[in-house]
Amino acid sequence: MEVNGEAAADVVTGGVIARAVEPNTGAAHGAGEHGKCRNCGAALVGAYCSTCGQPAHLHRSLSSLGHDILHGVFHFEGKIWHTIPELMFHPGRLTRRYIDGERAKFVSPMALYLFTVFLMFAVFSLTSSSWLSIPETAAKASQATQWKGNITDQMEEIDGKLEKLQERLVDEAETLSDIDRRKLETEIEDLKASRFVMDAMVKGEWGKIAELEKEQDARRQAEAMAKQAGQQKENSVANFKTNWPKLDARIKNVVQDVNDNPKLLLYKLKTAGYKYSWALIPLSVPFMWLLFFWRRDIHLYDHAVFVTYSLCFMMVFAMLLSISSTAGLSAAIWGPALAFVPPIHLYKQLRVAYGLSRFGTFLRLFMLIILISIVLTLFAILLLMLGLLS
Repeated sequence: MEVNGEAAADVVTGGVIARAVEPNTGAAHGAGEHGKCRNCGAALVGAYCSTCGQPAHLHRSLSSLGHDILHGVFHFEGKIWHTIPELMFHPGRLTRRYIDGERAKFVSPMALYLFTVFLMFAVFSLTSSSWLSIPETAAKASQATQWKGNITDQMEEIDGKLEKLQERLVDEAETLSDIDRRKLETEIEDLKASRFVMDAMVKGEWGKIAELEKEQDARRQAEAMAKQAGQQKENSVANFKTNWPKLDARIKNVVQDVNDNPKLLLYKLKTAGYKYSWALIPLSVPFMWLLFFWRRDIHLYDHAVFVTYSLCFMMVFAMLLSISSTAGLSAAIWGPALAFVPPIHLYKQLRVAYGLSRFGTFLRLFMLIILISIVLTLFAILLLMLGLLS
């Protein structure tokens, strides 16, 4: 028989007629709770399918879609609130519990790592320009209260020329050729020197004029040395050859691009750093193995979990420092934190995760810091190669 669009069958059980209802596939919510799983077709008992794990209650709303996104990306319902506090304050216990199989309540190391890399990219894009840049301090030249005749007029004229040249240098920065840019910069420096001499003459500070002459000589010598070094670099690039002509041409073009636009290389290195940050894990695991190679109860998987959770903390810590610095936190606070927090965190994670004594932990921490510098050097070389060849 058919009841409300659903096929029903009468089954006699203990003298009582029970009705088994087949779910209507057009229903949106809960129709399959006591029927068959919509995913694998297995009989449903309870809120989840015992075969594939799919929920019996299926929602079709925008809020459920948002819930699915959060669940799929980061398992927000409870897992993150168990994982982050453990990662920050009890990293060794988190590592040990996950390795021992207590995983349902924690975000997996790789899922946490990938999300942290994505979040770090977003945070650094907003804050790195402010906390990584070196503040420029320009000394304000004191002006004499009294000026003399023609020298004063000439200084004002020089100021006008300087302002126009500097505005041109900024406005035409993208269109100026290297030769024209150098000419403008040289003209600006000469006008500044002339103005400096006039100012010194008005004030009677003849010693400054002698100092300026020495500075000018030193600048000319530096420019000559830089020009000579540039010629030597071009010659070395031109003479560099391998057994593969295509590779020779590629390397020559790359080096020439770097010489012409060093910022392009920095941009490529930054992009490659985010893209290939996962390489830190396979680079680090062999070095972790060296610290415990004689212990049969520790496997490479254990080291991978340790390294991944540790890298997650370091990235979260770097983001917190970046945000704090951007918000105005003094370097006297975040500077010492940068020096002391990572070693303390590594110590706590090492000791509990691997069950070490205090002496054993300190010894391995010292060795681990050395190994970390090696890993970072290898990673930097990898990024440089990828940045040059990309």
